[in-house]
Amino acid sequence: MQELLTTLHQRLSPQGANLLLNALKNSQREAFFNFVLENLEHIITWLNSSEFAQNYAHLAYPPLLNPNFVDTDSSRHCAQLAWDLNLPLPKHYKFIYISPHGSGAAAFLRFLNQCCGVFCAASWVLPFDSNERYIFHFMHLSAGGGGFKNLALNLSELNVKDFDKFLALLDQNANIIYALRDPISLLKHCVGRDWSKVARNFVPEFDLSFDFRAYLEFLRHKKPELHINFNELRNSSFLAHALLPHFNLAKIHFMDMSELDFDKAEETMKNLALKFDFAQPDESKRALFKMKEFKGYIRYLFPLKLFVNEKDIKQVFSLKKPNNTKNSTINKENSLVLLFSQLFDHENMINIMNEFYEGELNKHMGIYTTQAEFERLKASKELFKATKAYLGEFCKALQEVVDETEQNLLKEEELLDFLKHNESQRKEFKKLLDEDLKLIKKACPHILSSWKYYASFEKLCKDLDS
Repeated sequence: MQELLTTLHQRLSPQGANLLLNALKNSQREAFFNFVLENLEHIITWLNSSEFAQNYAHLAYPPLLNPNFVDTDSSRHCAQLAWDLNLPLPKHYKFIYISPHGSGAAAFLRFLNQCCGVFCAASWVLPFDSNERYIFHFMHLSAGGGGFKNLALNLSELNVKDFDKFLALLDQNANIIYALRDPISLLKHCVGRDWSKVARNFVPEFDLSFDFRAYLEFLRHKKPELHINFNELRNSSFLAHALLPHFNLAKIHFMDMSELDFDKAEETMKNLALKFDFAQPDESKRALFKMKEFKGYIRYLFPLKLFVNEKDIKQVFSLKKPNNTKNSTINKENSLVLLFSQLFDHENMINIMNEFYEGELNKHMGIYTTQAEFERLKASKELFKATKAYLGEFCKALQEVVDETEQNLLKEEELLDFLKHNESQRKEFKKLLDEDLKLIKKACPHILSSWKYYASFEKLCKDLDS
């Protein structure tokens, strides 16, 4: 180690030596240390080059090798070395999608992935460690997307370990789609829902003897105490102040959430496909544009698996006869499996929900099985009849609870009234918005002028605080 230190101080500037030593310190991986020793001459030559001095030395995380002449593959080993070397992510992505939480990301990502053939992994399902996120993206971008022709990146939160480095390794001139929403509606989504349901504290497998009211109870809305966590908002839902300065504003396409409404979504995706050069929406998947991602809480109920077995015919649960004999364990042997899920397209499964229930809920969920399993179910008339009765009741009750929840969720008018009577939170939110919307007001004033609840909030602040 002493020999290495001597070499670095003799052959590199103090800045270059510190850059390499800090990289070794931050990594603390033996593989990286060995790589540096084996390629020390190349690294020193690069850090002393005029190209590095002119184009890279000013960066927060300058690359330790010329990124234009590094041979890489899609292995995890290579991805980890690339992170340690501060190499930019391969620029094989069509665009970066920045989606503050509550701005329609779940719907937009579904449209990209399932309707337009663009692979864009939701950032919130990835580890909250930028090193791991970098490795995930590096491997996919280097491998060509695993069957997807087009790839995109998603940013949705700031409170990720080493996020400053991850951000620095993105292309500052990349095309950006930035999602917007009326801030009052966005805040309503953040503070007005019972987010404890994300934990899904229930058993997701059941049979015909199961009292499905347990699932109904999970779906019922329990109004949380209204309180605004501003640190959380700045890290997840109001990101413009932190992210927009890192990118070229001329390359940012601002998209209001209203453009994803049922009657506009398909046309929006067609226009974006033309602008960002990805496939037009698949017409066979138009039903997905009519689905609401946050319909009550059914997003967090699914997936469920129903095991249908002839041995359960005499003990099927019904709201009319709730005191049936319930199985202590599910009899999975020789059972047919029905999967409850939000709508999705699967080449090996069919949606048979219309066989058991028809209503508005069918636009937002499905009951899936294989064609062979469905034929087997229909062949047993008594079992099919029992299943239809059970699922008919269950789906009708689901519809009623979802409708009830939609009615009971926090409304924008209620939130405005709360802010009216809570001075400190109103002023803090106003301060947050003034900071976060500064660049957006200049870039797309037409979108801001369409936000009626934001206009009401601005008037409220003017009347009460000016």
